[in-house]
Amino acid sequence: MLALVACSKDPAPAQQQQQPTPVAAKASSFGLYVLAMSWAPSFCCKKPDRGECQGLATAYGGTHLTLHGLWPNYTDDEMRGQRKNYPERCGPDETAPVPKEMAELAPGYAFDHLGDHEYAEHGSCTGMGKAKYFATEIEAMKAFPTPATLTAAVGGSIALADLAAAFSVPASSVLLSCDAHCQLEQVSLCLATDAKTPVPCPSNVTKARYDNGCVTRHCDQIAVPAVGSCGVSDTREKFPAPGDKPDHQPRAGGKCNHPNQGPACGGDGDCTSAGFLRCARSGCCTNQPK
Repeated sequence: MLALVACSKDPAPAQQQQQPTPVAAKASSFGLYVLAMSWAPSFCCKKPDRGECQGLATAYGGTHLTLHGLWPNYTDDEMRGQRKNYPERCGPDETAPVPKEMAELAPGYAFDHLGDHEYAEHGSCTGMGKAKYFATEIEAMKAFPTPATLTAAVGGSIALADLAAAFSVPASSVLLSCDAHCQLEQVSLCLATDAKTPVPCPSNVTKARYDNGCVTRHCDQIAVPAVGSCGVSDTREKFPAPGDKPDHQPRAGGKCNHPNQGPACGGDGDCTSAGFLRCARSGCCTNQPK
């Protein structure tokens, strides 16, 4: 007896499942940019070990503003119901080389990987890839160079009104950030979404101490620290913020940053913002508990 074998067609090969293609983050809705530019001599008093602070005395950043970041920002209307005044972390990071020009204009990007943080936190919300974001930041820095008025004031002081007017843009587009002793920390410009055209800053940044502390602290005169001038005693006596009563006397001569010490301080807030525990009676930040 012949065995009957059932014949059937071989099943069609299963269609290979396609992996979804990663989709770039979509731009968040925002009304303007804040171009934030650091005053490195002040920053480096708090973070002296950063790569951008090495050799600062002879570097561009010793007498010029350097890039902190180009930040998407909400208008006051857009901010309603939002947790912060800016969108953040809208998509995955990506790889892109840091342009050579950033060694001068943005040393934190070139030496301390600041660009990775800035793109992940802010740039990912712009709809631009990382390379385009870096290029746009460079264009903005070149469009608004450090004014000679500011460079000439290094080691001295400048009137708030004069500094606000020095950028040849409307004063309403300028944000000036100072510490509690009216020392310059950062200058920012509010720009349209083309990252080129100055626009009035919304109140969510003009009233913010971080963004506009020289104004909110009523600093009619702004001290412009030179490289290595990390003491606050002289500037406190000359330019006290109204109502600013220091908890401690600054160290004589303003000399701090010895082993186990941080920068000079006038209160615990100066130290916690710099990563230390408290302000010691010596007038220097410390991590030693009371």
